Amino acid sequence: MVTGVVTLAFVANLFAWATGLLPLWLATVLLGALTYLAYTPLHEAAHGNIRGREVRFRWLEDVCGYLAAQITLLPHATHRIEHMAHHRHTNDPERDPDYLIHRIGHGEMLRTLLRFLRHLHAHVLTAGTPRVDRRDKVRHLTEMVVGVGWRIAFLTQVPVVEGLVLLVVGYLLGVVFTVYWFAYRPHHPYTSQQRYRNTNSFVMPAWMTPVRWFWMGQDLHTIHHLFPRVPFYRYRALFRDIEPILHEQGTPVLGLFSRAPIDPDSVFTTGPTTPTIAGSAAHRSDCRVRRDHLLPGNDPSR
Repeated sequence: MVTGVVTLAFVANLFAWATGLLPLWLATVLLGALTYLAYTPLHEAAHGNIRGREVRFRWLEDVCGYLAAQITLLPHATHRIEHMAHHRHTNDPERDPDYLIHRIGHGEMLRTLLRFLRHLHAHVLTAGTPRVDRRDKVRHLTEMVVGVGWRIAFLTQVPVVEGLVLLVVGYLLGVVFTVYWFAYRPHHPYTSQQRYRNTNSFVMPAWMTPVRWFWMGQDLHTIHHLFPRVPFYRYRALFRDIEPILHEQGTPVLGLFSRAPIDPDSVFTTGPTTPTIAGSAAHRSDCRVRRDHLLPGNDPSR
């Protein structure tokens, strides 16, 4: 559903600008937002979370992945390979393909973003990993050709300069948000490779609830790394269920702005209950995990 809504909104945004219904600045901002939102279904497809255990729906998962990839320009055919390397070697300077993002913290935002985008493609097209066969490389290149091709075709139908602003600036806005909030902040300062401590989760003030929704669950990125097969809309319910264990294991739970550690117990067990992303407490029972499965060394998500 997310893929369909985002894809239709993306196409509608381009059409609305091309026909004069939206000003360039608004269409550019919307394109950036939709680029970020499109990464979630691509990411979920990489983990097999769209089909879940239903192998017969693999085709649907691929459709979602390929559609989202046309917006993000990250090929669905090979994104899983690169992303699984990140999960296996999180924060490892030598083996984590996402590690170079830590350079953002050294004031190298634009340079790091460009290097990272290049690296994502080089990782699968060159000697990055032996897991990529020739067929995967062909699919990777085909997706890129299609993605760039329809953008060029679009530019032939609209004023070129304004069209480039929309497509390039809008895309970069989405990439900046994705890399910073989906990758950099959840792993900063990139110093731990321990399972419970290699990823951060964030506590946001109540007035930022719409931002949390837009973030699509990645304010609780810890849950994703602990259980990659849990879909994004169940992160919050699962976080509530295992918060004592996270606290015991020293999982970083930080204030979004202060970046200071916050006691998970004081945040998630006191005061009025906040509705979960899933939308009902019934989902919490689906997410309950036996305590012994959460001990270090036992990773039920691999």
